[in-house]
Amino acid sequence: MNREMTKTRQDKFVDEVSGLWQDPEDRFRIAKCLKALDTRYYLYRKMRHEPGVAQIIAQMAGRLARSFGTLANLQDKRILDIACGSNTSKLPASLHLKTPFGEMTIGASKGYTALFEPWFCRMLFELGTTPVGVDFGDLEQEAFFHYRVDLGEPGALDFLPDHSFDGIQDSRLFGSPEFTGQFPDQVDRLRVAHEIKRQERRLLKPGGVIIHSDAAAW
Repeated sequence: MNREMTKTRQDKFVDEVSGLWQDPEDRFRIAKCLKALDTRYYLYRKMRHEPGVAQIIAQMAGRLARSFGTLANLQDKRILDIACGSNTSKLPASLHLKTPFGEMTIGASKGYTALFEPWFCRMLFELGTTPVGVDFGDLEQEAFFHYRVDLGEPGALDFLPDHSFDGIQDSRLFGSPEFTGQFPDQVDRLRVAHEIKRQERRLLKPGGVIIHSDAAAW
């Protein structure tokens, strides 16, 4: 009985996320992507342990749907995820999420969390595009291109070529407990935000897309 109930919840989740796309082929590809995330990274087990993981996946899928329309538009795209998350991230005191299906706030917790794993880059990789993740945490076992970078350092992204990305997002840096611990002073966080915005302008191709940027809010 419990297994059947779990399967039903999973099916409902797949239907909700794939329903963000109109094209049946897109829906099929998203469902296949979610299955691959479960096979490789135990997505559904982590969703059961931390319900917020489902909200993270829905949030990321919604951003892709809004930014690119159809999955065909993602093909051959190179996408940079600044502060993509890692396998060593810890949960902040609270985390507020906006998704296509509503909003939620995740309360305090301690220790490791699956919420800050690099789900966006993983999704992009499974969908056949070329993600590039940068983060200070551990990404060694990930299949996508990645670099370990201290984004608090001026010029930390200077090694990446000008106008080399079709899309960029930076949505996980400013909510990271590691980042706020490193830069408790708002003035320092503002300095980093200005640097991130500068880099995004430099790195984005003409006609490229800012998928989501928390730096713009600073």
